[in-house]
Amino acid sequence: MVGELVRKGSAALALALVLGLPAVEAADRVVRYSGKVERVDLDEGLVVVDEMAARGHRRRHETYVGPETPIVTAGRLRPWEMRDNRAFEEVAVSLLEVITGDFVVVESTEEDGRLVALRITIVENRRRP
Repeated sequence: MVGELVRKGSAALALALVLGLPAVEAADRVVRYSGKVERVDLDEGLVVVDEMAARGHRRRHETYVGPETPIVTAGRLRPWEMRDNRAFEEVAVSLLEVITGDFVVVESTEEDGRLVALRITIVENRRRP
């Protein structure tokens, strides 16, 4: 059984190399979580997010944000604003516009033992009339 798994893994790696695709390693695994921004450190490029995890336990994530990391706000469009089956509008922002208390969705990966953001989405809370 183990030999079969190794052969399948080797075959997938060989196929990726032949097709010119990058091999995916465990470190390339994308971690997605959401929660409220607890702190933003502009000097270090650090965002701390407080996530409500399983069974009501809180989980704290410290994620580093590079200058090239896309950060967007996403807000639900009103019915008369929707075009082409889009229910949300995204607007690019900078790390300066991420503030304590924002609800965010973060996609990150681990590099050199720390989380690095691949994308941050600020979920706008629009009040309904």
